[in-house]
Amino acid sequence: MKQLSARLMKSLSVSSLPATATLQEIAYSYPRGVAKVVLKKGKTQLFKDGNPMVYSGAVDRIIGRPPPKTGDVVLVADGTEKPIGWGLYNSVSMFCVRLMQLEDDATRDPSCALNIEKLLETRIGAAVELRKRLCLPSANTNSYRLVNSEGDRLSGLIVDVFGDLAVIASSAAWVEKYKPEIEACISSINDVNHCKLATIF
Repeated sequence: MKQLSARLMKSLSVSSLPATATLQEIAYSYPRGVAKVVLKKGKTQLFKDGNPMVYSGAVDRIIGRPPPKTGDVVLVADGTEKPIGWGLYNSVSMFCVRLMQLEDDATRDPSCALNIEKLLETRIGAAVELRKRLCLPSANTNSYRLVNSEGDRLSGLIVDVFGDLAVIASSAAWVEKYKPEIEACISSINDVNHCKLATIF
């Protein structure tokens, strides 16, 4: 995969943080600040159990000035304002946050915490390795789903390969915002770097 862009490296660095830094500690180092989406009482466990789509009815309040815009990184917190994970905000959808990483994952690997480019690189890389283990592509087929949204822990992003064409499809606004980063990740994969890219929103 390609290295992180210079823009991102300038905007966020976790190298000075402890290896087991919490999301809250990482958020403090985020130069522009990070808004916090606080869940209603009794709603937290649903998302800790793996549902990545935070619906607006589960949200009690949003803390942060200015308020987050569509595509912004936000913390998702329980009623005591303790972060349970982070995701990408959507101001106009019934799913106001797509969770990208839970607190436990971020503590184990802070390099991806609040860092969508690094997360894309890591998760798409894992998806590629899984398809290789499934022998995709193979002598029998060169058409397959390379990234399967929630199945590959990238809620809202689908990438299908049809021979020499890779098609990026979206059901989430964050995919459109980060289209160049997604295309860069896909283009760097050996099995598909010769493919033409098409994007469907």
